[in-house]
Amino acid sequence: MKAVKYTKDGVVIPSSWIKGWGKPVSVRRGAHMVILESPERKASRQRLAGMIRKLRRATQELGPLSPDQIAAEVAAVRAQRARRS
Repeated sequence: MKAVKYTKDGVVIPSSWIKGWGKPVSVRRGAHMVILESPERKASRQRLAGMIRKLRRATQELGPLSPDQIAAEVAAVRAQRARRS
């Protein structure tokens, strides 16, 4: 972290840290951090966030699972994996 310089205007990082990411680099500022990411990483993060939203929406529609339903799903997955090996 010796290459990082703290100034009264902010933090300066060396350009070598982001070389190879491609020309455009996305910069986002959080509460206590700055996020630098390549366009591919940004798109991947957004796809993951969308999948998580869909999963949460689906679980809300289905409601909570009972312990018996969970045990049945676990048994089904284990049986399927046992057949593969």
